[in-house]
Amino acid sequence: MDAKHSPGEPRCFISRSAILHNVGLIRKTIGPNVKICAVVKADAYGHDAQIVVDTLCNFTDGDAEPPMVDALAVADIEEAAALPASDLPLFVLRPVENAYLGGQRSRLEAATQHGWVLTLASAAAADDLNRIALSRHQRASVQIMLNTGMNRAGVDIEEFGDLARKVLALPALRLVGVATHFASSDEPRNPFNDEQLSRFLRATQELCNPQRPGRPHRSAANSAGVFFQPQAWLDMVRPGISVYGIDPTCRPSMDRHLRPAMRWTAPLIGIRDVPAGAAVGYGQTWIADRPTRLGLIPVGYADGYPRSLSNRGIMMIRGQPAKVAGRVSMDLTVIDLSNATQAALGDEVTVLDNDPLSPASVYRIAEMDGTVPYETFCRIGRRVKRVAVDDFSSRARSRPVGTLSGEDSPTADDSP
Repeated sequence: MDAKHSPGEPRCFISRSAILHNVGLIRKTIGPNVKICAVVKADAYGHDAQIVVDTLCNFTDGDAEPPMVDALAVADIEEAAALPASDLPLFVLRPVENAYLGGQRSRLEAATQHGWVLTLASAAAADDLNRIALSRHQRASVQIMLNTGMNRAGVDIEEFGDLARKVLALPALRLVGVATHFASSDEPRNPFNDEQLSRFLRATQELCNPQRPGRPHRSAANSAGVFFQPQAWLDMVRPGISVYGIDPTCRPSMDRHLRPAMRWTAPLIGIRDVPAGAAVGYGQTWIADRPTRLGLIPVGYADGYPRSLSNRGIMMIRGQPAKVAGRVSMDLTVIDLSNATQAALGDEVTVLDNDPLSPASVYRIAEMDGTVPYETFCRIGRRVKRVAVDDFSSRARSRPVGTLSGEDSPTADDSP
C-alpha cells in the first residue's frame, strides 16, 4: 500500500461560532432574566474546556459584551483546577463527602480559597467543610443538591429542611443556591418531570422566597429543561449538551436550530487496490465482492472511534460516503473508496461530521453504537488534537482583553 507518513494528524475542529450561536439560542429561549450556567465538565464534553471557556468568556457573535454566560459548572475539583481562570462563578457539581480522607482536605481548601461553589448533600459534609473553611479564616460558598426522585445524588426531601438550617447556621458557609436534576427531561410528556419540579418548588418555597433578602437561587433545568420545561427555568438553567450544538432529544431537530460545534477529521494515509475475494482486517470479516479501492485512516478505537462500527460506520471523503471495511482496530481504520475513486493521499477524511444530517454525524455514530452523543464525544481520546476555528461561521469576534485570547491561548485558532 502506498503510504504518506506526514500528511497531518487527526484533529477535532471546535467552532467558536457554533458555540456562541448555541448559547445565543439558549438566551433567546429563556429571556434576559434567567442566568445561564454552562456545563463544561468532562473536558467540555470532549470539546476541550480550554477552548470552550475561552470562547464563552472572551468572544461574542452579536452586540452583547462577553462573557456570554453567567456561570460555569464542572464535575469535580480537579476539573475546576484545570480550567483557565475567569471571573465567572464556578460550580462543582459532585457532592462533598469524606472531607478528611486522602487528599480531599487539601482540595477543599484550594476550592474555598478560589471561591468555587461546592455542592452539599449531607450534614456531615457541611460540618467538615465548615471546619476547613474556619481553619482558613474564609467562608465557603455552597449549594445544596436536592434529590427529587432521580435517586442518584442529593439530600432527600425529608432531610432537606434540617440540612438547609444547618448550612445557614454554620458561620463559615455561604448558601448561594439549591439545585435538583431531572431524570427524564428529554421526554417532554413524561409526567415525572412535573412531579419532580413540584417536589422541588414545595421543598424550597420558604428558603427561596423572593421576598427573603439574600435568598439562594434555584436551579433545575438542564438542556432539555431549557427547551421543554419553561416552568423549570427558575433563577438559573444548566445547559450542557446543547451548548455544543446537540439536541437534547439526541436526534436532529428542525425546531431547535442548534449547530454542532465539533468536526473530527483525519488524513488519508494509504490507498490500496484489491481484487475480488480479498479480505480486510482482523478476522477477515470484510471480503471484496469486486475489485475495490481502499483507504487507510489513522483513527481507531483507541481514539474513540467505536469498534462496534466495524463494517458499518461511514466516513466522508470528497463529499462522498465511505463505508468502514473490516474491523476498526486500535489505531487504524480501512474505508471503501468506491464512491470516491479519485481520492488522493493526504485528502481530508471526515470521521465525525458537524452536519447533523450527515451519515457521519455524531447522531448517526451514536445510534449505530447503541449509545448517545454525550458518550461519543467524551470517548474521543487526547491523541486527537482539539483546534479552535471559526470556519463554520465568520461572525465571532474576540474581546480585546481576556484570560485566554489570541496568541496567549494554548489552543489558539488554527485553520484546517
